[in-house]
Amino acid sequence: MKPPRVLHPGQVLLVQLRRLGDVVLTTALLEDLRRAFPHTPVDFLVGDRAAPLLEHHLLIRDRLIYDRQHPMRTWRAVRRRGYDWIVDPQSSPRTAPLALVAGTPVRAGFAVRGWGWVYTHRLPRAGRAVEYVPRERQRLLEMLGVRVGPVRTSLAITTQERASGHELLASQGIRAGAPVIGLVLSAGESAKEWPPGHFALMADGLAWAGIQVVLFEMPGDREKAAHASAGSRAVVRIPVPGLRDFMGALAACDVLVSADTGPAHIATALRIPRVTIFGPEPPAAWAPADDRSVIALRAETARDLGIVPKDDPRAAALTAAVTPTQVFEAVRTLLARRSGSGGGASVSRSG
Repeated sequence: MKPPRVLHPGQVLLVQLRRLGDVVLTTALLEDLRRAFPHTPVDFLVGDRAAPLLEHHLLIRDRLIYDRQHPMRTWRAVRRRGYDWIVDPQSSPRTAPLALVAGTPVRAGFAVRGWGWVYTHRLPRAGRAVEYVPRERQRLLEMLGVRVGPVRTSLAITTQERASGHELLASQGIRAGAPVIGLVLSAGESAKEWPPGHFALMADGLAWAGIQVVLFEMPGDREKAAHASAGSRAVVRIPVPGLRDFMGALAACDVLVSADTGPAHIATALRIPRVTIFGPEPPAAWAPADDRSVIALRAETARDLGIVPKDDPRAAALTAAVTPTQVFEAVRTLLARRSGSGGGASVSRSG
């Protein structure tokens, strides 16, 4: 790969507009850029829905929020800033033209069919090989001569947000001193979601063990949350007013249990242990294999399946095949590790 025209950029723009999890995973590039170029400001172009994630981040100079209604305004704003590098992990029909119109001399993205040509440095997708997504994105920087370190995503929350999170849980009867497990039911795609009844059974087991359970009711989750809370007296149901409120409340938890979804990546970025339940996709792409604070579970029946299309009849069944007992034991393992009394492998997996 040819060296970039600008070896030491005066300013860099990262681009990831959508999906909470993808935005969080892209933050792994921030520390690599800071190590390589300590005095180079880095901006982040993000969509409005995910923008709150990046508030207060010390490695980001400015958040630029993509104007979906008037994209040309965003293009002009980016062009005016005169970036030396644009690094575009999204590499979509929405972001590729922006990189080109901006007139940026160094544009790194994936070699996707149809629009990959706009990038001066193009990285082929991994194809069938499964690699942790942030590590794949680090290869965009490696193309530009940046030496990357271990993957480390990051988000920032303020002292006041942490305090507000504790206050929110306390207002719902959660007591200090006893472990607290947070639950998120939704995953954006029905095939990836663990059944609400399974959450209820697992919550009852945790309550029997003296562990408190908080169900975060995310937007659109009312029906599923009602099902889970009706099936378990142990669940404390808390509607979440906004994304920053969720982050503060999550920081007050000891472990998050969810399917393969954005809040799982938020937990890792906030250094909250997590149990993540996988179905259609193998854990290797979406769970860090060397992080002892992450336990990824997938059904034994999926061991040799790899990625299962989400419209495949097996997809939802694979997620549901992970049992409440498996999740219960995984939570207890993480709590033991957090208290310093546990051991075991770096990441426990089934399948």
